[in-house]
Amino acid sequence: MTRKCFSILLSIALAAGVVSCNTGVEESPQPGIVRVTLQANPADTTILILTDTVRVTDRDSMGVTIFQGKIFSGVKFATLFRSLTSYRQEDAAYNVLRRESGTYKTYPVYESYVPPGNYTKLQIGVTATLLKLRDVAPIQLQLRPDDPLLLDFDVGFQVSENKITEIMLQIDPLRSLTRYRDLYYFERKMRVLGVRQF
Repeated sequence: MTRKCFSILLSIALAAGVVSCNTGVEESPQPGIVRVTLQANPADTTILILTDTVRVTDRDSMGVTIFQGKIFSGVKFATLFRSLTSYRQEDAAYNVLRRESGTYKTYPVYESYVPPGNYTKLQIGVTATLLKLRDVAPIQLQLRPDDPLLLDFDVGFQVSENKITEIMLQIDPLRSLTRYRDLYYFERKMRVLGVRQF
């Protein structure tokens, strides 16, 4: 065999080896999507102001700010963003007393790509600053001085490749308010209403 033929055969063998070579690195999985929604409890419609019971109307508002969303798998976590095109965390305020079709509006507060896997906790920051009710002076709201900014929700859920996992949060906006002297504390009565995947 000539040197030229040997070189050609060697080149073909090496090329075939490169094509069929197993590098030992597994292909990265496709991400899933985590969506977090927020809705006020439809049964939470009245509040006692001094001696008057005030019922919520379509003109009333209560701004709740959501921030620093994360989901945890043990000590590992994934950061949540407001939309699939967002790449930085942002604070966002929602009027949880706003109505749509006769009930409180449901807000999508996060929709984010995350690695697939099993998760055990959702963490978000929650504050509120102002409650506006008809015929009542605006009420300033604040957290208690020793309350943490971030809330933890222990909830087990799975994120699968190319699927959406939706975590539904519910808040009692008016039942969360506690009066102390001239202050109104925002107690953040919230819960995970359910998790679904589709």
